[in-house]
Amino acid sequence: MIVCSKEFDVCDPDSLSRRARKILDQEIDFISNPSFNDDTAESDILRDVDTSSNETWLNHTDTVSSSGSSTTISRLCRADVLSAEEERNLFRRLNYLKYKANQFRSQLNPEWVTENQLNRIEELLHRAQLVRDEILRRNMRLVVSIVKKCMTTGISFDELFSDGCLTLLKAIDKFDYSRGFRFSTYAYHAISNYAYRKIANLRKERAQYKQLPPERSIEETGEVKNPLMGTGTWDELSELLNESISTLDEREQLIVKSRFALGKHRKTLTFQKLADQLGISKERVRQLEQRAVAKLRAVAEGTRLDLIRDLL
Repeated sequence: MIVCSKEFDVCDPDSLSRRARKILDQEIDFISNPSFNDDTAESDILRDVDTSSNETWLNHTDTVSSSGSSTTISRLCRADVLSAEEERNLFRRLNYLKYKANQFRSQLNPEWVTENQLNRIEELLHRAQLVRDEILRRNMRLVVSIVKKCMTTGISFDELFSDGCLTLLKAIDKFDYSRGFRFSTYAYHAISNYAYRKIANLRKERAQYKQLPPERSIEETGEVKNPLMGTGTWDELSELLNESISTLDEREQLIVKSRFALGKHRKTLTFQKLADQLGISKERVRQLEQRAVAKLRAVAEGTRLDLIRDLL
């Protein structure tokens, strides 16, 4: 039976059940602490904190250039660095909120649930997300400083910065504040190690690419003809692509030509064929193709290369 809250005149049993199942399917990871069981834990930990500014702290319409020079970067670095006490309080609050949400979640029965039960869990998770966002915001300066140090030829600021933010978020979820050391130290090692591994892997991929036989015909191992274009369209695309392909690096050029059948015999290579040829994973080839296509679309914007944007 679905039990409706008395605060609501209308209750949708299916809707409540779906909400409950969604919560039950969601893993709530947190770092537990013995103090969470104290009688005064809630009043001590969940003191009122203004997190209203968190939800708009980054305007996602802003862009960051490949050199990292943007007003967005200065905005990201504007937040004050957390003190040791602020850091401890935020991580304590983050994990306590998730701990409480998980407690209530363990009591859920999708067939017998109230609106208030669901609201209480969702509110705790929302408050935890705001705290997580605040920790992220206050550590963005660290990400930017590491990325600027790690930038190298062939890998953009955007790519390293995006990976750095994801690594920072993972570090936030795994950090145990009770061990006594600073999160900034933990995050610095996590982000810099990931960046250096990414750069090392990129260099390894390039080295493997350069070992390929020179002027190797793309069509030699091609198996599938491109059925999407007529001869005239394909010839025009080939000509236009030659005008813009210099914006891509060597691997990206190879992948685009192979995937879009721009060779003499108009045959395409599968992701697996290219992965074997370049010595990288099939998923990595897919990612490189997506990045190359995005670059070509940007170049084609507003020029006679619009055909590329429409066909890629």
